[in-house]
Amino acid sequence: MTKEHIHIKDGKYILYINYQQDETLRLEFNRMTQEFWKFDFENYYQSGFWDDNCILYSLFDGDKIVSHTTVSLFENELKILIQLGTVMTDIHYQKRGLSRFLMERIMCDFKGKHDGIFLFANETVLDFYPKFGLMPMSEFECFFSVKSADFVSKLDKRRLNLDVPEDLRLFETCVDNAVPNSMFSTKNKAMSFFYCYAYPEMGFKDSIFFIDELNCVVVAQIEEEILYLIDIFAPNEISLKGLTGAFSDFSFEVVVFGFTPKETAGFHLRSYKEDDLQLFVSPELQRIFEKEQLRVNLLSHT
Repeated sequence: MTKEHIHIKDGKYILYINYQQDETLRLEFNRMTQEFWKFDFENYYQSGFWDDNCILYSLFDGDKIVSHTTVSLFENELKILIQLGTVMTDIHYQKRGLSRFLMERIMCDFKGKHDGIFLFANETVLDFYPKFGLMPMSEFECFFSVKSADFVSKLDKRRLNLDVPEDLRLFETCVDNAVPNSMFSTKNKAMSFFYCYAYPEMGFKDSIFFIDELNCVVVAQIEEEILYLIDIFAPNEISLKGLTGAFSDFSFEVVVFGFTPKETAGFHLRSYKEDDLQLFVSPELQRIFEKEQLRVNLLSHT
């Protein structure tokens, strides 16, 4: 944990970094997160899967947290990517330069240590991030149509229950051994467990399937005749069209990916935007997104 006394304009604050093991500070962070985003990180911490790739940067006024940004680190084919998230400032402390201070401090701390930065911002702060060299970027969703006759093989699957220790270990093994299946690879084991284990209310804990023949885990949901392949954890590259055969017992006409697959033959792209969130990327990533028409992996959002 890092603790520093900071002066910003006329105010005195305490900067805490990577402090989640301090219960008093963590619970205060959770209080603010619950107030702003209607969830907190306590289940994540208690799950044991919060690792050093999730770094808290917070300003406190005495015992009260007043501004925060989370840094999440991702591996991208031997490169390191940074995502900024959970950005928030107490309403009584806004317009004091606190968010700017945290952004500048993070940029300084990670200068020369990353290969790109990205984040999602709501429409109230679209003018803020370009000041730090981050530019708005469009995303694209990959999909294809399918008919029951397209299923060459019907693979067996079973739903995993991560509350069962054996299933939890199997899921962890698959996540550990998975090769990148996305054109924008963002490997982060802790983030996978955040969405699939620590927070069932976020919708994915009951959507985890194991396909024994392929030795892989698929996070998938079916809604209104659409099969959403949210993520795939496989030890080698597999046929994504063939993979859909494992779900032939369900009725669906379209397959939509929660990532941009490496396999693109026969697939289509369409513009995608999540609610009121705008993706921002650094110049290193801007060229890649413009050329490849990518989507940030759904299980990588912070």
